[in-house]
Amino acid sequence: MTGNGKKRVNQTKRLTPPVNHMDSGAKILPEGRQFASGVDPYEGDKSASLLHREDSSVVKKRSKDSKGRFVRSRNKMGKYPFTVTANQVLKDTAPWYSESTREERTRKMRRIHGILLELRAAGKISTTSPSKMTESDVIEFIGWCKEHLDNATSIKYLRFLGEVLQAAGNNAVVAVKLKHKRNLPIATQKPIRTIAPDQMDRLLSGDWELEDPFLDATAKAALALYLHSGLRSGELRNAKFKDLNLGRMEIVVSKPKGHGAWASGTESTPVMPGAGPALVEYLKTRDEHLRQKGLNPDEIEPLFPYLRKDGRAVYWTQQLWTKMKADIEKVTGIRFKWKDCRPSYAQMLKDKGAAIEDVSKALRHSSTVTTEKFYARVRSETAFSRLRQVWEAPVAKTQDR
Repeated sequence: MTGNGKKRVNQTKRLTPPVNHMDSGAKILPEGRQFASGVDPYEGDKSASLLHREDSSVVKKRSKDSKGRFVRSRNKMGKYPFTVTANQVLKDTAPWYSESTREERTRKMRRIHGILLELRAAGKISTTSPSKMTESDVIEFIGWCKEHLDNATSIKYLRFLGEVLQAAGNNAVVAVKLKHKRNLPIATQKPIRTIAPDQMDRLLSGDWELEDPFLDATAKAALALYLHSGLRSGELRNAKFKDLNLGRMEIVVSKPKGHGAWASGTESTPVMPGAGPALVEYLKTRDEHLRQKGLNPDEIEPLFPYLRKDGRAVYWTQQLWTKMKADIEKVTGIRFKWKDCRPSYAQMLKDKGAAIEDVSKALRHSSTVTTEKFYARVRSETAFSRLRQVWEAPVAKTQDR
């Protein structure tokens, strides 16, 4: 084989995509991960793309000089131009989003790159370069999403792809949306993901125990607050000690979603009856634990402090908070997500007969549309039961005059 032949083989190897999970025959998804939830279960697979590499290799391409001889020239975008552009988009938009949202966007960008590599290797798209992708390439990408993902995830992926292409000066996604509006995936109402009532009872019962006493008290207090106030995961993790008012059974949401944009950080939300015992026990344990470490509990800002090895009390990171949840899952045998607690709280209120306007107010939504779409709505069986009662109720006859 000639030198040029070897070069062509090596280039082919570089373009070989990772394993296509969808075509590999694997029909069983990882436990607890479903397409219906609006999440691609393969988003977290870093083998699907090199987006996690900040320093994409800069490669050389062949070009001709003024005398017609082949020379090497550098490709400014590197081997993976999608990676370079996507990383720049993520960096530029980072200040707009919370830590968890930034992580989600990174996972989705990584997964999109993997899909494009698969389509390119299969000969279905002409390039993965965001500046050169055509409308036909975008249509192929949409077709893949419609075949393998639910509509909500497909819509998100198309939006993120559009961000990257537009950052590269390419309006192919915009053009496709204008020309093929009827063929695009349409968002449909999805079931609200909640924790089952018996599992909620088990989590709140307190008949389980983590090995570390302070961690155990922290976990039980966090669950009590999540399931009795409907706070978002980050809102509770970043709550301040002074935010909680046990006398009034309220908590100020000082670090809300959209803080500084549409949320002020001064709004309160009620803590429902039932959370009191776990919170009282936690505050007592918190006081004792911090004093043992030589700290004044009243001067420690975080409601849930994490003690570093250097003795400082700081807020929990997202990763450590998730690890604590994993510890709870291990001892209780119940799989859940912190974010499941908010809709579980809202749906429980709705099931008990609360007006949707009141539930929406407790969740601090500006309207009931978001509440009913993602957090709480009348259950089918409840609605059907009421309809039967109305149907069977006697109708008062009016006497004709």
